[in-house]
Amino acid sequence: MNELNANRRKIPLFPLGTVLFPDGVIALKIFEARYLDMIKRCLREKTEFGVISIMKNINDNNEDLAPNFSNIGTLALIEDFDPVQPAMYMTKSFGTLRFKLLSSVQESNGLWIGEIELLEKDPLIPITKEHQGVVKLLDEIISVIQGEDLLGAAPFKRPFKIDDCGWVSNRLAELLPISLAQKNHLLAQTNPRIRLDLITEIIEDDDLRSLNMH
Repeated sequence: MNELNANRRKIPLFPLGTVLFPDGVIALKIFEARYLDMIKRCLREKTEFGVISIMKNINDNNEDLAPNFSNIGTLALIEDFDPVQPAMYMTKSFGTLRFKLLSSVQESNGLWIGEIELLEKDPLIPITKEHQGVVKLLDEIISVIQGEDLLGAAPFKRPFKIDDCGWVSNRLAELLPISLAQKNHLLAQTNPRIRLDLITEIIEDDDLRSLNMH
């Protein structure tokens, strides 16, 4: 019971129309008061916030309903903080652990707080022969980024764990031009080899061998 409680906590949520994967980097421009306060608190307490996808809810009258969050997200730890204006921060955060969203509540200032259960870190699984093609694709993308000196703007950073199923699958999942639902489905896979199998299928089925950075 104590171990279960250790894996559960309440965290501030940052809902986005994208997905952050472990070891990924996300750049955010913060200007809303609720998130300015959240970032200050996270910096002060050296704590993480949760990046979670928001699926737009619209009723029959084309009116926005309460937000529908994905049930899976990733903790983000602030690594770079630049207060460009008193009410605007430029931040870069690093994805750490995945979590399952158990419940959420909105505070009076508009900030969402989620009760979460942390998921285990991907086990280290070496790349197998059938995945060499997608590894080569990722390696080529990294070479282009390095050649054009775009690493600072990339959704990942060194070290490049090109021989690890989890790292390779997460990086490709970030780069693939697929739907938010598909990205969340990949994030939810607890076995990194299965995640990489799914990504290989997506690339081969949709002929996505020539990826663009986005």
